[in-house]
Amino acid sequence: MESAFYKQTTLPGFSLEKEETPVLPGQIGPYQIESLLSKGGMSHLYLGLDPKTKETLVIKVLSPQFVSHPEALERFLKEAQVITLASHPNIVKLHGEGKWEGGLYLALEFIRGISLRQFILQHSLSLKRGLEIVLQVAYALCHLHTHGVIHRDLKPENILITEEGEVKVIDFGIAQLHEVQEDKKQTSEEGLLGTPHYMSPEQKEIPSRATFASDIYSLGVIAYELSLGKLSFGVINLSLLPMNLRKILQKALAPSLKERYGDIVDFITDLTSYLHSKELEKERPGSDQLQELLEELHLTELSLSPRQLLETASFEVGLAKKKEIGEAGYYFDLFSLPENLFAVVLVKQHDKTLAGSLFLAKASGMIELQMHLQKQTRAPFAVSSFLSMLNEMALLHFKEHPFGLALLVLSPRSEELVFASFQEGSLFHLPQGSATLREHLSDNPSLESTLQREFSLATDNWNIGDLLILSSFGRDQNAENKALLSRSILSSSTLSITKQAEEILCTLTSFQKENFFSPQLVLTLRRIG
Repeated sequence: MESAFYKQTTLPGFSLEKEETPVLPGQIGPYQIESLLSKGGMSHLYLGLDPKTKETLVIKVLSPQFVSHPEALERFLKEAQVITLASHPNIVKLHGEGKWEGGLYLALEFIRGISLRQFILQHSLSLKRGLEIVLQVAYALCHLHTHGVIHRDLKPENILITEEGEVKVIDFGIAQLHEVQEDKKQTSEEGLLGTPHYMSPEQKEIPSRATFASDIYSLGVIAYELSLGKLSFGVINLSLLPMNLRKILQKALAPSLKERYGDIVDFITDLTSYLHSKELEKERPGSDQLQELLEELHLTELSLSPRQLLETASFEVGLAKKKEIGEAGYYFDLFSLPENLFAVVLVKQHDKTLAGSLFLAKASGMIELQMHLQKQTRAPFAVSSFLSMLNEMALLHFKEHPFGLALLVLSPRSEELVFASFQEGSLFHLPQGSATLREHLSDNPSLESTLQREFSLATDNWNIGDLLILSSFGRDQNAENKALLSRSILSSSTLSITKQAEEILCTLTSFQKENFFSPQLVLTLRRIG
């Protein structure tokens, strides 16, 4: 049973009364609002779209009950000041700020990932990977401290981790500039600021005494949790850690400021030395090495697919992937070909072993090579010839490692599309102005199963305004599921192309209860020219 201290509000002077779900504004500043992401005690987060860059952003606004609260306004403005001051790869970026009819807003980088808290609860990590995450947070702290900023609320909820393993520190609502902090020590004391489980003794006692070392203490708690692979809930037992790591965290978590690290650089130096030492290899359990290998395989699989999709004047593309980190086993890409043709390729590897990952890399290399040769020769792209070539190569190299493939070829010039599926992928087509969703069927055996001379191809017109949805989703859905999907597509038609992909992915994922394969990604393509 936790004490009342650990349950108390950490934002003094603010009444967090229950508030109704806010009405979705159509626009905040110059940004088109698409959905409500979350509703916290003091602020609302919306998903927005920059009309100029078409970039998805997070729009943060003060809750209506705080728009006239002087201290809340001061903290909101301070957050913008701190983020602007601290531009760093491991810190969320500020894209804009201003006033709107509902008060003030911040336009922040949209980070596709989950909080470190969720990550710890849902995934197991190798010791090495956990410490690498700690170092990324430490680099962010080093940058903040160099610019005189104390975060004061460092915790797993305020750290996001992307699918690619990048770390971003967020939420600077109670951050403080060090020189201002020094002045406050002499003038006034504040109520409790921060999150008790991650607060240093001096910050719990007198919040205005928080220093750079207080942030290091908070990071020490996070490092402890990542090393054990579970949340601590305020209970620290350093004897559970490997001996040489224990010495570092013992210093980071020292109750006395004299005994604790005073400079984050020293913490980074010691942790980096341990990370690359023989002691780490000696102290970690044998299963840790296997976990590390699986992590490397996952990151390798992710690196096969592009991080940014091809931009073209002919159509806009949206991508949505399952947010569960660790979901992989697929490869996708979008290629520009001669004669204003475009090809979208989706490959799904069914073998989850090490060999499966290696063959996925081999398959992606095989496809990219053929696409490159196609560009070099500048010969007309013949779908059947391309598939025959892949079929022959798959029979030669992938007989024991079956994989699914979907190929979508688009021709804006002739306004046509061609779709081929080999035990993978579904293609849906919503023509401009229509409320009827078409499903393009192409039923071919897997490429490595048998030599094929003819292929089942689906063709259709592809006009301006038409929407295509390609997903790694099984075929043969029942009529009810297709109706749900159709309604989801129609209801999200006013959203950005990326947000629409995310809405459709949520709908498709809900079909999992019907024992269909849950999709890992959805690509949306809308013809614009």
